[in-house]
Amino acid sequence: MTILSARFLRIAALALAAGGCAESPPASVHGTFSVEGLPQVDVTMTVQAAHEGEADRYRHAAFTTLRILGTWLAPFPDASLSVTAADTEWWTAPASMAEEFAVARVVSRKYWERVIDARALPPWCLAGLVEYSARRAVSKIVDERYFAVYRSRAEGRYFGGFVPRDLRVQLRVEDEGDPIGASGGNDAVARMLLTLGTLERWTGRPVFDAILREFVAAFAGKAPTLDDFSGVASRVSGQNLGWLFDGALKSSDAFDYAVDAFDSTPQADGGFRTTVTLARVGPAVFGRGLPVVTTFADGERVRDTWDGRAARLTLEYRSPSRAVSAEVDPDRMLLLDVNRGNNGATFDPGPARTAAARWSARWMTWLEDALLTYVAFT
Repeated sequence: MTILSARFLRIAALALAAGGCAESPPASVHGTFSVEGLPQVDVTMTVQAAHEGEADRYRHAAFTTLRILGTWLAPFPDASLSVTAADTEWWTAPASMAEEFAVARVVSRKYWERVIDARALPPWCLAGLVEYSARRAVSKIVDERYFAVYRSRAEGRYFGGFVPRDLRVQLRVEDEGDPIGASGGNDAVARMLLTLGTLERWTGRPVFDAILREFVAAFAGKAPTLDDFSGVASRVSGQNLGWLFDGALKSSDAFDYAVDAFDSTPQADGGFRTTVTLARVGPAVFGRGLPVVTTFADGERVRDTWDGRAARLTLEYRSPSRAVSAEVDPDRMLLLDVNRGNNGATFDPGPARTAAARWSARWMTWLEDALLTYVAFT
């Protein structure tokens, strides 16, 4: 038998083993959700047979999702809940929260479909609400388990994808795992999710929570539209938010703000003249004010506000020391910005060195994965 044939037989055996696991009948996980102040719910979950040993994780994820949504918005209206957890890899790193997301997403969908009549909402709008709710529930699990404020970690896989490797990389809200989960990567759902995140950062968490709570209370059993959601947000926040929903959800125009030019030159009087040129690269307009922060070598920081309407704007400063950096939206309020790489400029070479180190580490991780996978099949 040739070496190539032996490798082929090994790969075929692994594929057959994986196929055999996939054909096993699903298992059921049962439990009763019982929290003081919320009605009791009998929960039944159908999970992959190979994951039956993770029953406690599935059960805890379902209970946490019901608790978060029940205390934040409204209790789940039924006395029983039956869902089928999404399939996951047969072996995952616990910190990846793969099993927890598989349950939280389906429980969140069942919740939203029961508390409101979603037929008048665009499917991507409902899916965005589901995804946001699931991430909020999983975030709580991560906080409890790892004492860390983030929602998930990246999970690399080697040996042909069989063995998980927890990369322990903190992820931004817009990059966590599959950005859309069960929706199949729909761009409209991702945009809805980022709009919710932007709304939360613009109004603040307490106001955002009040918006969703009022939306559920006002339209319980009714069929709200996207305009109804926008109206509730404006009424609860005390400001007209139609501009955000119109620009983000009724148009496909891209939001993209950038520092187009940055210069700080010495003057005859010993000071420095600094100019920061801002550009609205994308056609979409976030017209309610974006912060612009310019930092100087002596530690001084100047914070201005740009209304974001003009195609270009130049800010000018005179200072005793040279400017070292300038950034628009440094707090990452506008999650809809499609290109964060052009949001700032700096004369400090440190970030460039850091970027080079990170890309080198990514390449080394890819090389390690390739070598380990090759060795596994030889």
